[in-house]
Amino acid sequence: MKNKVSFLLLWVLISCLPEVSKDLQINQSFEGEEAYWASKSLDEHLYLVFQDWESFLDTSITDSLPGCPTITLDSATFSVNLNYGQPLCEDEFSIRKGEITIQYGQPVLGIGDSLRLNYNDYEMEGSGVTGQRLFQLTAKQPESVTMKELTDSLRLIHSEGSSTRLNPAYTHQGKVQSGRVSQITSQGTMEGRNWSGNDFTVIVNPEKKISEVCLSKTLLRPASGTETWTINRTGESPVSHELVYSVTEGCESKTTIRLAEGVVMEKKP
Repeated sequence: MKNKVSFLLLWVLISCLPEVSKDLQINQSFEGEEAYWASKSLDEHLYLVFQDWESFLDTSITDSLPGCPTITLDSATFSVNLNYGQPLCEDEFSIRKGEITIQYGQPVLGIGDSLRLNYNDYEMEGSGVTGQRLFQLTAKQPESVTMKELTDSLRLIHSEGSSTRLNPAYTHQGKVQSGRVSQITSQGTMEGRNWSGNDFTVIVNPEKKISEVCLSKTLLRPASGTETWTINRTGESPVSHELVYSVTEGCESKTTIRLAEGVVMEKKP
């Protein structure tokens, strides 16, 4: 009987090892890299949110879009399709693939109206984005536009196969000068689940800011702001990592990642 009890206890311990091992093997540098990658993926298309459907009739705007996509407008549904698989400039071909469709439903949005960004086999630097992002227009002035993000179905897929789920609830404000967006700021919170299956929350404070000079870059990156990523752990206390954004001359954006264990990493752009 004693041998049977001992065997049962051993079996229980062995069956629990995978979960324990999974938590012990978590590398905080991986979590920092994931936070940087997820944040970069979210920032990449913010400039599209502040363009009305009619803006895509203006070649001075469409010719300056990062990635040089082939653009198709549908006046029946008031949607815009951006095809990065057929870029209009060769030097962007290796960065982006797939399509993004912006659904407006009308030529000019009013207060309370929404737009959607749908991702169709879209990839950037080998990582995929699936699902859609939802934005609601909450304020509109001659010199500023405010959009509330209500996204709940976005999934990022890393080139190695792991994935991250994001539910951002950010408020984005675009400053407008002479009909063009000159600055984008973002603040608020986000929830999600990371590559290891752990839930996390993100707080943006102070606000992230993409300045005018940075809007002309191939990859949009903040010039200032801080994100705090708090990640839950099974049977352990949560850990928090910080992403601090800064910029040098000419909008050479830098992200300083401060891990909970004290390690500091830097990423560019």
